[in-house]
Amino acid sequence: MTMKNVSMNLKPINMKSVIYFHGLESKPGGIKVEFLDNAADIVEAPAMDYTQKGIFKEWLDYVKTEQPDLIIGSSMGGYFALALASHTGIPVLAFNPAVHSRIFEIDGLTSGKERVKGIVALGAADDIISPSKTFNMLRGDWNDLYMHLENNMGHRVPLSVFIDMYNKIHDEGYI
Repeated sequence: MTMKNVSMNLKPINMKSVIYFHGLESKPGGIKVEFLDNAADIVEAPAMDYTQKGIFKEWLDYVKTEQPDLIIGSSMGGYFALALASHTGIPVLAFNPAVHSRIFEIDGLTSGKERVKGIVALGAADDIISPSKTFNMLRGDWNDLYMHLENNMGHRVPLSVFIDMYNKIHDEGYI
């Protein structure tokens, strides 16, 4: 499927630079990255091996240097994106972030002291990462996260939801 095959009612909000971190068992690229390529001037969507030693420090250094406008991640990538945002203050868009129930820990990943701002989209039907447990772990006055529960979404994120949340993060003033 390509962007030409997808009917979209929303115009993508253009941003200068975006980093997108895929999930643990996902591959880089795909229709979401294709959408981002059309919506942002610069898109980084690296192939991630979350088991690689030193990967968090490597990306933290990169993000601090490049200062993207937005960090996006899904599942393990969402957890990774939230951690990067906690060190940098860069807005985040996280889908079903693996803040719990991970099968391993990412080498060197720590939480920073910056206030995390952005949107966390949770699939109500997610049977891999419990949305209620994620909500309870992320709620609180230590962050500026808008928690969005998507009733018809499981762990996989439909393109329409991805686009809606991408546009919402801009509309809500996080960018």
